[in-house]
Amino acid sequence: MSYELLVEVTRNGTVESQHFGAAVVCDFKGNVVESWGDIEKLIFPRSALKPMLAIHLIESGASEKYALNDAELSLACSSHQGEEIHQSLVKSWLDRLGLSEDHLACGAVLPEHTESAHQLLASGQQGCRIHHNCSGKHTGFLTTALHLGIPIDNYHQLDHPLQQLSLEILSDLANIDLKQYPIGIDGCGLPAPTMPLLQLGHAMARFAKPVDLSESRAKAIYRLHEAITNEPLYVAGSGTVVSELNDITKGAVLAKTGAEGIVTAALPEQGLGIAVKIADGSTRARSVALLAILDQLGLLTDEQKNKLQAHISPTLFNSTGLVVGEIRAATSWLSATDSKVTLLNTNQKHS
Repeated sequence: MSYELLVEVTRNGTVESQHFGAAVVCDFKGNVVESWGDIEKLIFPRSALKPMLAIHLIESGASEKYALNDAELSLACSSHQGEEIHQSLVKSWLDRLGLSEDHLACGAVLPEHTESAHQLLASGQQGCRIHHNCSGKHTGFLTTALHLGIPIDNYHQLDHPLQQLSLEILSDLANIDLKQYPIGIDGCGLPAPTMPLLQLGHAMARFAKPVDLSESRAKAIYRLHEAITNEPLYVAGSGTVVSELNDITKGAVLAKTGAEGIVTAALPEQGLGIAVKIADGSTRARSVALLAILDQLGLLTDEQKNKLQAHISPTLFNSTGLVVGEIRAATSWLSATDSKVTLLNTNQKHS
């Protein structure tokens, strides 16, 4: 099985472009609830791993020692846009650690948030490491290293004890040994592990409902659920599908994007995990596909869908502001699926 047609781009009602991909819905026991395309294909989850990479912050005791709040924990899980709220929080967090942006291994960039970038340039300033969308994750790594007494030099290298710990945590959630799979280098300089899409879906389901993990790991995950739910704007930013979906569903859906067409979602109440890979790496298609799956599973109310409409079927405008088309889920892959999803007991207590 190869990739399936997931998303279409139209112009005046006619399909102009198509995006193919694969997707899987898993439960926390590893069962496949639904799938589309080749879910055994090896993929780079990239930034979709960030919430799981933040587990060590809490499990190690670093979060408690440095009194990290919800916003900082959400930022540790983030691919933020570099808005003022993100910039100021990374800076204040580093200040509290007695560190500066020079300690961050990620490169200097302009904010991804267009208005913030324009304001920065208009003031005569240039991009810096704090603006990098991964700066929250990197600050989290530095926090854990300081707490554990691990050298912060080269903390981003694969052979550093902190990165080996991260691989162990990810392997635990994905239920595979990630050290046996190829590992690349991410855009921010940290290791970029690979895994089959199926295992990413399983890992997200176990992040959603960590009942079969150790007590300390489960508590850390539930703490991250709380932080992301309470401070959704810090995990991505204004107008993003991640922050808006997490906010509108009040944490019933915890979404996270990754580069090159990756998007995931953890569904704590159902113990489900979703993983999507768009074959051509498109960012415009991944969220449309995810929201179509959530709708297919019956996990979005009409009110929520109304609020998320700009992401469910984004409107395309030309340079004069005229509506010329839309991005939409292809009907073929959804209409061909007649699954009856039995949602898990939403009242099951955390263990």
